[in-house]
Amino acid sequence: MFKKILFILGIILLILLGWFFYRYQYGTKTSTPDLIVAESKPKEITTKKVETKQAPKEESASFFGTANFESESFRIGDIAIGGESQFLLSEDTPDPLTITGIRGETFTEKNKPEVKLIITWKTNKLAQSDISYAKGTAQTKKVVNEPDYTTNHSLILPGLEQSATYIYTIVSRDRFGNEVTSDQHAIYTGAKTVSLFDLISGAVGDVFGWAVKK
Repeated sequence: MFKKILFILGIILLILLGWFFYRYQYGTKTSTPDLIVAESKPKEITTKKVETKQAPKEESASFFGTANFESESFRIGDIAIGGESQFLLSEDTPDPLTITGIRGETFTEKNKPEVKLIITWKTNKLAQSDISYAKGTAQTKKVVNEPDYTTNHSLILPGLEQSATYIYTIVSRDRFGNEVTSDQHAIYTGAKTVSLFDLISGAVGDVFGWAVKK
């Protein structure tokens, strides 16, 4: 009886030893590839989106506030500086001075016997002018002066006689001292204006003058 029990226990022990041996030989070998595969799996790389914040723009500090300092162009003639210093205007150049466009026109005022002559002319740059004039060639000359520097000129010659010829000359000078004299010009002031009453009176006198004389 005792031998049978030992025999059974021996068989059970062999079975256990065989199971452990099998487990040790094949169980560890089959599990090793799983471990290797698990270790050889590529790791997933997770990327985080990095938010970039722009640095705030630095505004340059203005030393002059918000004033608008845009440059503007001015003609030299538009700039006035105290004192007696003078700047050349755009019409002031050292070029030779010339006189052009001389024109004279006579006119009379109502109920006045005198004739007035207005003379106009131009210069190529700023100039001051005088006009000398006389009745005919043997009379004493008179002079009228222009007060300002300009390029468009006009002067009036007053107190002229009717039905007379006047000769005049223009002299212009610029700021540089250049001077130019025009040719002599002549103008006839025209006949005396006669009213309708004077014409009728003259005609009656011519017709009935013999009766008045008698």
